[in-house]
Amino acid sequence: MTKSEGAFEPQFDEPTVDPHRVDSTVDPHRVDRRYYVEGATWEHDIARRNRNSRSLAWIVATIMSVVAVGSLATLALLVPLKTYEPYMVVVDKATGFVEVKRPMAEGPLTQDEAVTTFNVVRYIKARETYDPKALKDNFDLAQLLATGDAARELTEIYSPANPKNLVKVLGANTEVAVSIKSVTFPNNRTALVRFSTEQKSAVSITTRNWVSLVRFRYTSSPMRNEYRFDNPLGFQVLEYRRDQETAPSPGTVGAPKS
Repeated sequence: MTKSEGAFEPQFDEPTVDPHRVDSTVDPHRVDRRYYVEGATWEHDIARRNRNSRSLAWIVATIMSVVAVGSLATLALLVPLKTYEPYMVVVDKATGFVEVKRPMAEGPLTQDEAVTTFNVVRYIKARETYDPKALKDNFDLAQLLATGDAARELTEIYSPANPKNLVKVLGANTEVAVSIKSVTFPNNRTALVRFSTEQKSAVSITTRNWVSLVRFRYTSSPMRNEYRFDNPLGFQVLEYRRDQETAPSPGTVGAPKS
């Protein structure tokens, strides 16, 4: 059976709820649970921030402490900022040359400096000494310790074709002794040597003062064993220059020295 057109249908109104109406079933003294949750979250946030701030403060304090300790250590190393070192000044009576000696510090020479000083002095004594009895030995040693221009010049000095050959000039009755005064090193390949020579014959003694510039090196080139015995480190003089400091001072044999 179908509804006929125009049949009456009852209409019902939807219930309305007043938003301002207080539900009598809800306890007005009961606190919402979300309040406690939000309060706990806030408390945790505050505690976390405090921990982070405290950790950051400790880190900054530690860094500043390290910087302060480092600054104090650096300052301690710099103290005293000014020191006074005594030096010995020597004036040569013959030439008037003023030389500042080594600082008065404790401890010996370094090994390298001592060995190089020994080699330089040995070369100059072998080259500048004139002793007819040991002429060949001194010449051979000077040649062993020299190379290049230094070796060539020494060969020319004793060449039979040289009219200024020391053997021809000084003969067999004259000797020249060498006395080293000082050895300094402007750099690690150059030596400045001050020395004097005493030329003694049967009737006279002549003293001369010299300054020599010696340029040298150490070589590892192959060398015969007998040469290594006299020059184990391969010391070689490359250039040798000698200049006279003062005019020669002649004397006589037996006269007292000033």
